[in-house]
Amino acid sequence: MARESQLRELDVPPTLIRVEGENAFGQPTAVARPTSEQIAMVKVAADQPIPVGETGIWECTPGRFRRQVPQAEYSYFIAGQGTFTPDGGEPVEFRAGDAIYFPANSEGEWSIVQTVRKAYVIFT
Repeated sequence: MARESQLRELDVPPTLIRVEGENAFGQPTAVARPTSEQIAMVKVAADQPIPVGETGIWECTPGRFRRQVPQAEYSYFIAGQGTFTPDGGEPVEFRAGDAIYFPANSEGEWSIVQTVRKAYVIFT
């Protein structure tokens, strides 16, 4: 059965994710669950559905806030730096060039030190 699913996905054309200038991003919005006085602002570009979920480019200014995505997620950091501290765990430091996989239902706190831009895949 898994092999059949893989073969069907071969019929799907590649998905290009391209950000051409800052105008490609939507309007910045405040994070929903801030944990610091400095309210981080987020904006998204090129978000689109793909066969396994959705993908796009996410950007966030400095601040601390709770993770809000219950699904599994893979993120590749294009720019910036910060930490993610899973509830009950040790901080995971990241910077441009790093990638992180979040299992479904991962909860914790983001601390963005330098504006972050990441490419993401959220698995549904």
